[in-house]
Amino acid sequence: MNTLLSRPRKNKDTKDMKLLLLIDTILSMRKQEQTNYAFRHYLRTTSSSTITEHTRELYEWREKICHWTYNVIDHFDLQRETVAISIDLFDRVIAVRGNKCDGDMALLVSLTTLYIAIKLHEKKKIKLCTLTQLSRGQFGPRDIEQMEMDILRDLTWFVHPPTVLEFIEYLLKFLPQEVNMTTRYDVFEYSRYLAELSVCDPFFIEHDASNIAFAAILNVLECDIGYDCISHKSRERFFRDLDTHLHFQRGKPSVRLARDRLQIMLNASSVGATNNENESPIAYKKRDENTRSSADSVDSRSSKGVASRFRSDSMDSSVGSKGSRSSKGSKGSMGRFFKTQRNRSGSSITPY
Repeated sequence: MNTLLSRPRKNKDTKDMKLLLLIDTILSMRKQEQTNYAFRHYLRTTSSSTITEHTRELYEWREKICHWTYNVIDHFDLQRETVAISIDLFDRVIAVRGNKCDGDMALLVSLTTLYIAIKLHEKKKIKLCTLTQLSRGQFGPRDIEQMEMDILRDLTWFVHPPTVLEFIEYLLKFLPQEVNMTTRYDVFEYSRYLAELSVCDPFFIEHDASNIAFAAILNVLECDIGYDCISHKSRERFFRDLDTHLHFQRGKPSVRLARDRLQIMLNASSVGATNNENESPIAYKKRDENTRSSADSVDSRSSKGVASRFRSDSMDSSVGSKGSRSSKGSKGSMGRFFKTQRNRSGSSITPY
């Protein structure tokens, strides 16, 4: 009898411990993003005119790099979150170098940050000689190895940045228990798509990943998830818990800015794919599911073919700021995106 009576208490204690651990994890990640991984701490240029002079060229190369990196990751069937890690390393390395780069430097740095991200965060490994082939003979293994050491020195070995997707996974654990797994999955996937869009936009370089994640979730709940799936009461409880435990506030200016920018990017993405900026991700997903087969054609391309696209002006077949979901053979299309990510473990969206 005593054992039966003690079970509810034990379950409550276990739940409380999980909640405390979750809160501690998120707070630690937020501290990291504001200290060791804060972009402003790596920017060594004091003249704003110097930054302005090189901004346009840098952002053009950065956009190409983002699309190209998504293509490489999809080609080798790796996790798309690796792109976010690679681009974070890239941004901080370029900041240390005064926010200056040309095409050759951009390619070498991006190859190397991708190499580092894959080594540290992927179970599946890509040989260095395979990555060098992506430069079409411009760089050899020694070039990448030397750049790797330079990058690790410049970043003082801080190569595990908290990502937007990580924050999304943890924040969604605060959704009330009554929210079913299907709805949780939908919120996660739609938020994930916005997270991928944000990687390619230089607007978000100096924004905390946690704010971008929160903004993405807010936009999804407002625009794509009906109250029949998550009630008003459940939403308010979710927002209240995030505010109480983690100080996430909907009215914060940085959150509003991130929300507006994400919506602009999503609208531009929808226009590029459908010429209809009012089409939501859910509507696009349903319409696009019947035309997914063309997306698989990218898998037949050789690594040399992927490399050739880096210098192409049509670098728009992946999720990015141009939002070209209509590109033929794109794994960045909404339909292909959902098809790919449904293989992901459901553990990331379970409540605490």
